[in-house]
Amino acid sequence: MDFDTISFFYGLGYLDPNIEWYVENGFINSDQYKQITGKTYVVPTTQATTTSTTN
Repeated sequence: MDFDTISFFYGLGYLDPNIEWYVENGFINSDQYKQITGKTYVVPTTQATTTSTTN
C-alpha cells in the first residue's frame, strides 16, 4: 500500500486505530502519519519483565 491508498482508507474509517501498523512496517513514515491523522506518531515502547525469586 502507498500513502494515497492508506490515506483514503483511513478517511473511510477502515484503518482507525490500526494505522500505526503501517508506520511500524515501513509503508508510511511518521511525517505521513501526521498528515493523515493530524497526530504525532509515538513509537511504542516495550517494558522488560523481570521476575524475582527468593529462596
